Amino acid sequence: MTQHDLSYWEGMAERYFLTETSEEEEMMLRRFLCSSEGQDPRFDEVRATLAFLHVCRTQRTVRVSHPFRALAIAACFCVAAFLGWYQYRQHNMSSVRIDGEKVEADASRLMQQQMAEMFNP
Repeated sequence: MTQHDLSYWEGMAERYFLTETSEEEEMMLRRFLCSSEGQDPRFDEVRATLAFLHVCRTQRTVRVSHPFRALAIAACFCVAAFLGWYQYRQHNMSSVRIDGEKVEADASRLMQQQMAEMFNP
């Protein structure tokens, strides 16, 4: 294949990525890239990109139906909310030893009790 022919296919690939090709031209480009002449190293990126786009198109059609997607999103939200609440609760808990026993309570409540005992004898 001559340099002129390869330049034609390079131009076709450029036009493909600019969305200026017809469906027929896209098929011709794909056939060329699969042929032995299209195995030139300068077309490696084009082949890889076209393969990636093909996979993306096929994956887009195999999606979870809307009710299940909404259920999955709601479940993720509930799990995130629970973990956030649990972390907040654990963060605000304090433990104090009173008469040798470990007592866990809300940090603000413990502080109020301590202040009350200090200033109200």
